[in-house]
Amino acid sequence: MEDGGDTVVADVPDNRTPTILTAGYGDRGFPAFIELLKAHGVTHFVDVRSVPQSSYWEDFRRPNLQRLVPETGLRYVWMGDTLGGVPDSPILCKEPGKVSLEGLDETPEFRLGLDRLLKAAAGEDRVLCLICGCKRPHRCHRARLIAPAIVRAGANVVHIDERGELKDQAIVADEERGFQPELF
Repeated sequence: MEDGGDTVVADVPDNRTPTILTAGYGDRGFPAFIELLKAHGVTHFVDVRSVPQSSYWEDFRRPNLQRLVPETGLRYVWMGDTLGGVPDSPILCKEPGKVSLEGLDETPEFRLGLDRLLKAAAGEDRVLCLICGCKRPHRCHRARLIAPAIVRAGANVVHIDERGELKDQAIVADEERGFQPELF
């Protein structure tokens, strides 16, 4: 996929090493988002939101996704209980009410979810895509928490960015390191 110029941002690697995609729906409606996933060959819609709800998009609420996603030919799987960025454990809260991603990848729940995800990704004719609400991957726990753990386990991660283009995890990690939040 091209990044607006003539350079390739990322290609989905060959089938010898599992590759897991990620995407955030952001301000995309359900039909457009499904179309985007299908354009990238996705077969499994893996919801990694701890709280699978949306204030803005009714279609992205878990009960609706459980009904709507299979109608599109994709399979819906919720893994927010193990791979979500807002766990129940008070141990992971550095400040009251604020969850830290640090250490989350060491919890038994996360490791169980990661193992399940990697086994599923190794299946033939499967293209898994981790789904969250964050449209920009470098701002999301998909790229900051889950993807590094996947890469450490020996698989590839490619993000579908806010423009619908593919970006390798290394590129997104660089963007995350260089990302400066607005002060106001």
